[in-house]
Amino acid sequence: MSRMTYAAAAAAVVLGAGAASAATFDFTTMSLDSSHQLTVDGVTVTAYAGVYRDFPNPDTIVQTDCSTTSSCDRSVYQGDHGLGVTGFLDGPYIDGFLGNDLLTLSFSQTVDFSAVLFSFWGNSDSFDLFVDGTLVSPEERSGPNPYPLSGLRGTSISFGADAMDDSYKLASITVAPVPLPAAGLMLLGGLGGLAAVGRRKKKS
Repeated sequence: MSRMTYAAAAAAVVLGAGAASAATFDFTTMSLDSSHQLTVDGVTVTAYAGVYRDFPNPDTIVQTDCSTTSSCDRSVYQGDHGLGVTGFLDGPYIDGFLGNDLLTLSFSQTVDFSAVLFSFWGNSDSFDLFVDGTLVSPEERSGPNPYPLSGLRGTSISFGADAMDDSYKLASITVAPVPLPAAGLMLLGGLGGLAAVGRRKKKS
């Protein structure tokens, strides 16, 4: 195979990676497994239930995964309307009724967040948003449903409620895997090296 052919093949792989399509995790029709994981189009998400504090500012995550500690009582709930957070005397919603519920979605690779769809979302509802564990301003987000998340990138995203009248579930989220250009360049270099070795063998 000529150097040009190897380069073309490598370029095709790189372009293919760059054109990764969006993946929608629909928690109303797709079920988490026993490890609270779900895989769509090669991307795996893991759901965690936790808590956070809203004072003093800025809001800060106290515990991402309550299943690993006795300091908080929260677990992931999944039903026909999506994901929520439940606990002792606490309903299966992301709410601020008995403490500040936090639902975290951790992805197997870096993704661009596109949009999130809530169920039981009303005019009085709002949420706090964290990406990779850090609060993303503004606090107390409200507005359209689906809610756009364009411009945000990371490996985890968390949705929290800290008010008595906040109560909703996470129905779905759409993300797009971030291409790995460095890996593509390494592949291109590797294929080029193979081509050079092949030419030397032919000459000998």
